[in-house]
Amino acid sequence: MAKLNKSKLLSLISQEITNSLGFYSSDLAKQRENALKYYLGEPLGNEVEGRSSVVSQDLLEVVESMLPSLMRMFTQSDKMVNFDPQQAEDVKYAEQITDYCNFIFNKDNDGFSILHSMFKTALLQKNGFCKIYWKTTKEQKKESYKHLDETQYQALLIDDEVEIISTELIEEENLELFYDVEVQRKKEYGRCQIDAVPPEEILVSSRAKSLKDCDFIAHRVTKTVSELIDMGFNKKDVESLPSAEEEVFNTEAVVRRSYDDATQDLEAQTIDPSMKVKQITECYMKADVDGDGIAELRKIIVGGSGYNNYIILENEEINILPFAMCVAIPMPFRFYGLSMYDLLADVQNMSTAIMRQTLDNMYLQNNARTMVVDGQANLDDLLTNRVGGIVRVKSPSAVTPIQSPNFLNEGLAMMQKIDQLKEKRSGVPNQLMGLNPDTINKSHTTAQSVNQMMNSSTQRIELIARSFADGVKDIFKNILAVICEYQDQERIVKLRGEFIPMNPREWTDHYDCTVQVGLGTGNQDQRLQVLQQVLNVQEKMIGMGGMGMVTPQTIYNTIEAYLQNSGYKDATQFFNNPAQQPPPQPKEQKQDPALQIAQQDIELRKQKAMADMDFKNRKLEADNQMKMQKLNLDEQKLATQVVKEQNVSELEKEKLASKILQQGMN
Repeated sequence: MAKLNKSKLLSLISQEITNSLGFYSSDLAKQRENALKYYLGEPLGNEVEGRSSVVSQDLLEVVESMLPSLMRMFTQSDKMVNFDPQQAEDVKYAEQITDYCNFIFNKDNDGFSILHSMFKTALLQKNGFCKIYWKTTKEQKKESYKHLDETQYQALLIDDEVEIISTELIEEENLELFYDVEVQRKKEYGRCQIDAVPPEEILVSSRAKSLKDCDFIAHRVTKTVSELIDMGFNKKDVESLPSAEEEVFNTEAVVRRSYDDATQDLEAQTIDPSMKVKQITECYMKADVDGDGIAELRKIIVGGSGYNNYIILENEEINILPFAMCVAIPMPFRFYGLSMYDLLADVQNMSTAIMRQTLDNMYLQNNARTMVVDGQANLDDLLTNRVGGIVRVKSPSAVTPIQSPNFLNEGLAMMQKIDQLKEKRSGVPNQLMGLNPDTINKSHTTAQSVNQMMNSSTQRIELIARSFADGVKDIFKNILAVICEYQDQERIVKLRGEFIPMNPREWTDHYDCTVQVGLGTGNQDQRLQVLQQVLNVQEKMIGMGGMGMVTPQTIYNTIEAYLQNSGYKDATQFFNNPAQQPPPQPKEQKQDPALQIAQQDIELRKQKAMADMDFKNRKLEADNQMKMQKLNLDEQKLATQVVKEQNVSELEKEKLASKILQQGMN
């Protein structure tokens, strides 16, 4: 197959961007814009001068009531996610990966703010997004060194992080050379960066059903000319890009900022050319660029806007999409789910209308219209409304108030009906927003009935939390993939009061992660009560030897869960984890006294036998020495005899020598 050339690739990108979900002025963008307006309580546009213009904020009440429970479920523990090994050789690294990924999310990045932004966006504007990528940071600072010798100066020259700016050579009287040096130290380091992404910056293919099968997704961002050049893009290409059109076309971003009246002056961008804002789009798409018939996942950065008006700034092949997404109410076979706005928009409109009508009726009751007989009353007195004022009339019936129907009771009753409808739609009852005093004051209301009512009210929130858990899982999977691909140096981090080295080069990214969401039966008090009962049973069983079911580690796990449900994230500040303690030294076992006496008797007998053996060996050695001495004496006598008897034949001398040898052998 033919390769996809540059012009065809640009045409494909232009087509995908234009037809994507979330493009300017699309229905999705309009819905998200209205959701922001409803949440912020902005005027509806149908207000009448002189009438009530109050706006009910039911959407804000529901969203802000659900967020605390959702955030507590995910952030009550330091270990938000656990990684499970897929192979036997991965077991030893699973705990390290779990600790390091949670450290990156909570310490290197503001994990709480990231989750809060994602969850709130999903509740308000259908889907919440975040981006996980490797960010390289360059740090520069100037340093000055005085009176350096040759060795110190050469050390600066060979330092890769140092750039010499100026050098002054100083020669002293003893002809020694010294240097005054001014340098610029450049240090480059990378970290896994996690950013919450506004939904209006995400463009998705209309064919996508989920993030996993999405063949086109783009991140539309604005950067200054200085930022783009610092990222390494060609200066000529960057300067040729048109100015960003966000303030003109991106109405969602305008609505978000308009609440504080923080609109940007477009003419201010032209004062400093390096600070001009340009729009770039990071496209992540599958395309067969090399012509092998198989579409590869690629990251293509284009600048500009408008159909076929883009410039390719970067094109590279990647392994994984850098996005994670959470949805409050997923819809089957659709990329975008439903939000609380989709459920409550008409309810908020009805509540606003009823509140306005009720308030207008109250105004009319307190300040009713007046019927005046022409020429029978002083109109100036009537128009001057003050306490205790006098109205001059010519007859008692000259001024008559026009009676208006009293709608207050009916209006308040309708508002209660609207609250019930809101409760059914959202699944968030008034008891969760704040306990209903009517319910608490009932004499037959018991603690059990209140618990049952609260448990049934949190079912919708727990379902949403389980949906959000899939998005959190994708975040941590991307964190592991990023550090395994880009972190090429060992890093030492502080975990539980200890400094532990982390080296992702020894790991693989083929781990399955489990999200530790604070879900379970019952509320917090019920979970604490159950854990207390479990701990009591464990104490009884450990007193009976454990019965093969209770160990110090299982007791620690119960205490850790109890503390986490009580709000304490780190149990190690109260108790030591048995899994992290060195093995105890074996204790000396006490023996039976009778056995000790028997062992002592055996030991004495062994010592006596050894003493006897030693005595016999010494006696035998002494006897051998006496025999040797006697043998030497006999040999001397025989030799003397041989010498004296000179006329003895040679044969007899040989016999005597043999006899001496024979005696020596005996």
